[in-house]
Amino acid sequence: MKNKAQVWMGLFIALQVLSSCHSKSSHTDGMWVADIRSAIGKETPVSMKEDVESIEYIPLEATDSSLISNITDLVMNHEFIFLQNGRAQQILQYTRQGKFIREVGKVGEGPGEYAPYTINTISLDDEKREFYAHRQGMPGMVFSYEGEFLRTDTTITEAVGNRYPLGNGLSALTGTPFTPIQQSPWLVALEDRNNKLIATKTPFPAQVPADACYMKEILFVPFQNSALAYTPCNDTLFRVSASGIAPACVISRKNGADYNERIANINELGKDDTNASIIDLFTFFETPRYFYFRVLLLGDPVRCFFQRLDKDTGELLSQPVAPDLADISYGFSDGNVMGLENDLDGGVPFAPCFACGDRICAQAVNAETIAKLEEKGYLKNKPSALQLGAEDNPVVIVYTFKK
Repeated sequence: MKNKAQVWMGLFIALQVLSSCHSKSSHTDGMWVADIRSAIGKETPVSMKEDVESIEYIPLEATDSSLISNITDLVMNHEFIFLQNGRAQQILQYTRQGKFIREVGKVGEGPGEYAPYTINTISLDDEKREFYAHRQGMPGMVFSYEGEFLRTDTTITEAVGNRYPLGNGLSALTGTPFTPIQQSPWLVALEDRNNKLIATKTPFPAQVPADACYMKEILFVPFQNSALAYTPCNDTLFRVSASGIAPACVISRKNGADYNERIANINELGKDDTNASIIDLFTFFETPRYFYFRVLLLGDPVRCFFQRLDKDTGELLSQPVAPDLADISYGFSDGNVMGLENDLDGGVPFAPCFACGDRICAQAVNAETIAKLEEKGYLKNKPSALQLGAEDNPVVIVYTFKK
């Protein structure tokens, strides 16, 4: 038998090896700085079972008025699901159980109508029971939950790309991507009940000329009584809440000294950014325990990684997404399954892209994507709710996270 010294030495070495496989984020000024580039090289498994409490499947009713081509945005509460039907240029409303109710607004030039391909995002205000359709470079349109057009939102002169109610009359707003700085000077803002902006956050590097600044994209993720906002010219995720705007965490991409300047400069638009060393944040979401990041390592081929940052300990896990899932995936929503293995109920890969409540995120999947997954050997024990025919609408998958 080994003596005690040998046993303790073996245990120490094992713990050192185990710890070296995990990335530890640094803690600066009360927030985590996640070294997502270093984590990519360590490839530590991430299990959805550790954070997901339950999964609900909601099949969306297909009628002659509600045949879904592709879902480009989705919001939901305990009563309704609203979604953008992309190529059909529709906004559709369903019950929380998936029964079709109505089309909200339509393409046209009259009151409550919108020009083709102008709706960027949609959002809800449960306190007022109002639905917002946010338009690129134009004021948003406001409807009641009964589908009635109420008004055009002209309360803010700057372009508003999205909004999220924080309670007590406060709202978090975002700017809009691909919009001149004169129209969209801030990434995120805090609006009071009188429609006045009481705080804003400008993300642009100081070295970029003011008249050349723009945001290539904006990611906006509600969580509890706050919302997170990100744009690629800044590695910081900013949180807006009733108390103001502050950094929530930093993702250290280490894309090079001048990357953030170039990505914020409209004069650099269109130049080659496919360098294999570039890391791009594709999507992210937050749960009570973790931040999740879906990151892309650019190159040929592009590689995708699913990462999870523990908000208590700073542990950062990173798992590569299987290449065949990237081959199957297209678009942002119901055709995209670049995610983690579903080790909870054998369903589609875990890849939420819609934040829908305190502990709720959702994703959608269509019949074509399910068929491709099965061809690749996935879904051998799939839930019955994923038995879709070619003419069926997508299924909404709702994840409730642990407290």
